[in-house]
Amino acid sequence: MELMAKKLEVGRLMIPVLIVGAGPYGLSLANYMSAMGQEFKIIGKPMELWKKHTFSDASLRSEMATSEIAHPQNAYSIQNFRSQNGLDIGKSSERINVREYRQYVDWVLAAIPYKIQPEYLSNLSQRGDCFQAELESGEVLKAKQVVIATGVAHHLNIPSEFSGARDIMHSYYTQEIEALQGKKVLVVGAGQSAAEAMEICRNNNNQVHWYARQEPRYYSEPLDLPKWIFNLVVKSAGLFRRLPHGLIQYLFSIFSATTMTPDHKVKLAGVNRFSTLPDLRNYDHVISATGYNYTLNHMNFLADELRSSLKMRAAMPRIDKNFMSSMRDLYFIGPSTEMFFGPPMKFMIGSQYVAPRLSKLLSE
Repeated sequence: MELMAKKLEVGRLMIPVLIVGAGPYGLSLANYMSAMGQEFKIIGKPMELWKKHTFSDASLRSEMATSEIAHPQNAYSIQNFRSQNGLDIGKSSERINVREYRQYVDWVLAAIPYKIQPEYLSNLSQRGDCFQAELESGEVLKAKQVVIATGVAHHLNIPSEFSGARDIMHSYYTQEIEALQGKKVLVVGAGQSAAEAMEICRNNNNQVHWYARQEPRYYSEPLDLPKWIFNLVVKSAGLFRRLPHGLIQYLFSIFSATTMTPDHKVKLAGVNRFSTLPDLRNYDHVISATGYNYTLNHMNFLADELRSSLKMRAAMPRIDKNFMSSMRDLYFIGPSTEMFFGPPMKFMIGSQYVAPRLSKLLSE
């Protein structure tokens, strides 16, 4: 493995596969490729969302078994992590708190047999029969195939109706929210991020109000779906993409709504909730827990000529059953592919479907 890494670092040698993004999708794919002896390079800040943009005193919405970084031999299971660190193994259906999950992530990163280059991609362009990737450091790489696995960071959604706020931040910026003390805060949204933001702000002696047009759905799962249906959708992701686009949108409108865990119904009982937008000038800070809007225009690390050449569906590149876009050898995986492979792509569990399939395709 070290010889492979040295080979890829020399000059401008062609990288067979460049993985852009070191979250659960990028790492899971790298794990499968590494286990198969395939050459690749992975860039990105490892598991940055969970290390820097998740509330420290919260728990993951997903269960232990669906929160693991995938590996063909299941080497990086949370139960293995607990066993090796003298912790109670627990049940696979348990939820895990964020502080322990960060320890698990560090354990995985210390164990992987390949290097991650912790840099962002600044620009990706097509050059003849390959791709040219410029990193934030100015280093230029050449790759035959590229997999975009960049996650949610580029797609923060803050509706324009909140533009008049004195200071507005997306719930993605958890460290900034955790630092608020003694402020008057309005939290916007009806999902788990809104609930956690309100709980954190109240615990830090902030005066908290809440804006949500409708009463939230209190449900133990991340989506308002029975567990058996959710598991079926995961296993049938390849079939999901065959449904008519209109039917997919209809199903999303019914089942893809975000939820809050039932414990927050009691915790937030004393919070003043508005169903119409209050005067934003009355608040020191507005926290927009309004999710993510996946559009190609947000991926500004892709060169203009590359973006303009991609065939689209709605606002995202159209991808086939093999995760490849209309541009040969350019792949997209992760949350941005939800409209093609279903709601599980929003979550880590989707990587367990993607990694084994795409790693085999990339080796052919």
